[in-house]
Amino acid sequence: MLKHVCQVGGIGGNGVGPSPVAFTATLPLGNTPVSVGNRVKYNQVHCVTGNPPVYNLGTGIFTVPTGRAGVYSVSVSMMSGFQSSHLTMRKNGVVLVWLFTSNDYNMASQTVNVNLAEGDLIFVQMNSGSSLFSVYNTFSAVKVA
Repeated sequence: MLKHVCQVGGIGGNGVGPSPVAFTATLPLGNTPVSVGNRVKYNQVHCVTGNPPVYNLGTGIFTVPTGRAGVYSVSVSMMSGFQSSHLTMRKNGVVLVWLFTSNDYNMASQTVNVNLAEGDLIFVQMNSGSSLFSVYNTFSAVKVA
């Protein structure tokens, strides 16, 4: 179940034109186990648009909706706690960027502007490590052009 749905209109919030495409999701408080090779499933949604929503809580995948191709700003941040970890942000399974944290609650983040076609899939995958720590782990996207 979605916790928050963005209340937005069309362009400029006036209800005219297509509604914005956006989401922001985080992990819950505490330690979240994630196995190597698995997608990170951010399950605390702060904002999501679309019907169906553009971000799927069950799969951890952001899907570009029909008719909404364009340039998107996509961000991910991570904190792994007491162990080093690698994450990758992927477009249709192909690595866009890598993130790395060592132990002692270090943080990492990446933001990329990427041209996306309708149906493209963006997700975050665990590449080493075994867990992520708390709400400092976020995944967001917004259509900018």
